[in-house]
Amino acid sequence: MSSAKLRFRDYQLDPDGFELCRAGHRLRLERKPMELLILLAEKQGHLVKREEIIEKIWGKDFFFDAENGINNAVRKIRSALNDDPEQPRFVKTSVGKGYRFIAPVERVLEPAGSPTPERVVIPREPTVFRWRRAWVPALGATAFIAAGFAFNIAGIRSRILPRGAPPIHSIVVLPLENLSGNPDEQYFADGMTDELTTVLAKIGSLRVISRTSSMQYRNSHKPLVQIASELNVEAVVEGSVTRSSDRVRITAQLVDARTDRHLWAETYDRDMRDILALQSDVAGAIAKQVKAQITPAETAKIAAVTHSDPEAYQLYLQGLYYWDKGTEQSAANSREYFQKAIEKDPGFARAWIGLAFAYNLLSDYRHGKEAARKALSLDDTIGRGHAAFAFATWRNDWDWSVAQQEFKRAIELDPNDTHAHHGYAGYLSALRRFDEAHSEMQRALELDPLAVLANTNLGSIYWSSHDFDQAIQQLNRALEIDPSFPDAHCDLGLVYESLGKYEQALVEFEKYKTLSRNGNLLLAKAAVAHLYAVQGRRADALRLLEELKAARKPGDMLSYSIALVYVGLGDKDRAFQWLRNSFAEHDDDLLDLNDDPRVEPLHSDPRFQDLVRRVGIPVNGAGVVAH
Repeated sequence: MSSAKLRFRDYQLDPDGFELCRAGHRLRLERKPMELLILLAEKQGHLVKREEIIEKIWGKDFFFDAENGINNAVRKIRSALNDDPEQPRFVKTSVGKGYRFIAPVERVLEPAGSPTPERVVIPREPTVFRWRRAWVPALGATAFIAAGFAFNIAGIRSRILPRGAPPIHSIVVLPLENLSGNPDEQYFADGMTDELTTVLAKIGSLRVISRTSSMQYRNSHKPLVQIASELNVEAVVEGSVTRSSDRVRITAQLVDARTDRHLWAETYDRDMRDILALQSDVAGAIAKQVKAQITPAETAKIAAVTHSDPEAYQLYLQGLYYWDKGTEQSAANSREYFQKAIEKDPGFARAWIGLAFAYNLLSDYRHGKEAARKALSLDDTIGRGHAAFAFATWRNDWDWSVAQQEFKRAIELDPNDTHAHHGYAGYLSALRRFDEAHSEMQRALELDPLAVLANTNLGSIYWSSHDFDQAIQQLNRALEIDPSFPDAHCDLGLVYESLGKYEQALVEFEKYKTLSRNGNLLLAKAAVAHLYAVQGRRADALRLLEELKAARKPGDMLSYSIALVYVGLGDKDRAFQWLRNSFAEHDDDLLDLNDDPRVEPLHSDPRFQDLVRRVGIPVNGAGVVAH
C-alpha cells in the first residue's frame, strides 16, 4: 500500500499527514487553511467554487461569515507559500466565483512500508501579583474532561501517537484563531484557549504552559518547533474557533515538537448549549493522544462537569478577556462582566472566582475575600478559588496563618496553577523564607515563562535576599519580555540604589515615572526622594518629600513611602511616625516590612519589633523578625 504526497515547486504537501514542508522543514499552517490548500492542490488547474469550499471545509449546515472565513484561510495559505495575490504563483482568485491552484503539481508515491501514524477514523455525530502593588497574573477558566475521555465527537480526521513513541510531559495551547469574521468575537476564541489550557493543567503528569505566555505567540509566524523550544515544551496544540448564532466549531491539531510531526487533528461542531461538553471532548482527546498518566483522584476531579447558563458563560468569558489585559481599567471592566454573569447564574463558582481576582487586582481585598469565600461555598475543589482567598486574606486581614493554609490548599488541588505558586512566593518572601520563595517563583515561571510580572517579582525576591547580581539579571530578563513594564524599571532602580549606583538608579526611576499612571507617579517621586536621601542630596529629598505630603489625598496610601524617605534621611523618629500612620490606614505595604532592604536600618530598634508584632508577621522565640 502506498500514499501520495503533492509536490509543487519547492514545496511538498502531505494530505494524509496534514503537513506542508519546504526544503525539509515543516511550515506552520492551521487546520482550515490546510484543508483548503489540500482541496485546491488536489484539483490543480480546476476552478473550486466558493460554494464547494464551504460545503467541504465547513459543512453546508454550519452558518458562519463565509466571506471572511474563506478569505482568511486563503490569506494564510498565501502567507505560507509566500504567494502574491496580484501576481500569483500558486493560488489565483476568480473574482466572485472561487479559486484555482495554478502551479504544476506532481504526485509523489511513498514506498509501501514507510512509517505512518496509526489512524482512527471517527464517525460524524448527527448533529472552552504584584504582591507589593497589585497581583496581576492572568486568570484562567476551569474546564472539565468527561470520564474515560470518550471520543463521542464529530470529526473528519484523527491521529494518535505512534506505538512506541515516548509519552509527552509538557504542552502549550497556542491562541486559537478567531475565524468568525467578527473582531468582537475575539473574547470567545481567547476563552476557548483558556478553557483548554486550564483543563489540561489539572493533569499532574503534564506541565502546561499558562495562557499568559502562550498569548505572546498570537499571530506569530515562528515555526512550532521554535515556539516549543522557547517555552521548553514537547508538544503544541493549535487551532481555530468559529462561532455563528447558536453553533460553535473548534478545530484543533496536536504536534510533537520533538519530531515536528502531526499526531492528531480533529474538528468539533456543537450547539452553544453544549460548550462545556465540547471543551471536555477536546481536552480529553488531547490527553489521550499524549498518553497522559491520570490518577483516579484527578479523573474524579476533572470529570465532574458543571453547567452554567449559556449567557452567563459568555459574560464570564468576556470578563476573562478584559482581565487578561492587566490594567486597572480593564480590571474594572472585567469586574462588571463577572458581576453580570453572577446575576444570570448566582451559582456559577468560576464567575465568583473571576470577580475575586478582579477585586484583588483593584486592591479591594475586602470584596475580593467575600467573592472568593462565596466561590468556595459553591465549589471548594477549584484551586484557584483558594488562591484568590489566600491572597485577599493575607492582604486584607493580615492573617498569615489562614493565608498559608489556603495557598497550600490551592497548590495541592492544582499543582499547575501559576497564580498559586506566584502568590505563595510573595508570601514566603515577606517571611524572609527566600529559598522557598525562589522555589515557588521558579515553578510559576516554568508554567508561565514569558509572564513579565512573575519575572519581575523573582527579581524583587533576589533584591530582598541581597542577591543583587541575580536580581539585575532577572530584571533585565523581564525587560526583554516587555521593555515598557514600569515595575521592572522601578525594581531595577532599587537594586542599583542598593549597590550605590545612583545615576543608574535615577535613570530607571525616571523610566518608571514616564511609564506609570495615576497613583504610581507619586510612588515614582517617592522612590527618587529616597534615592536622594541615601545619596546625601538632603535638600532635594526634603523638597520632594514636601511635594509628596502636599499631593496626598485620602486613600493614596503614601505613608509607607514617606516613612522610607525619612529612613533614608536617618530620621528614625519621623520614620516611625509615618509607619504608625501607615498602620492606622491598614496599608498592606506594611506586610513587606520584613523583606524590604530599605527598612533594614530600623531592624534593631524596639519600635520596629513592636510594629512587626502588630502587623502579625511571625517572629522567632527571641522576638526577632523571622529569618
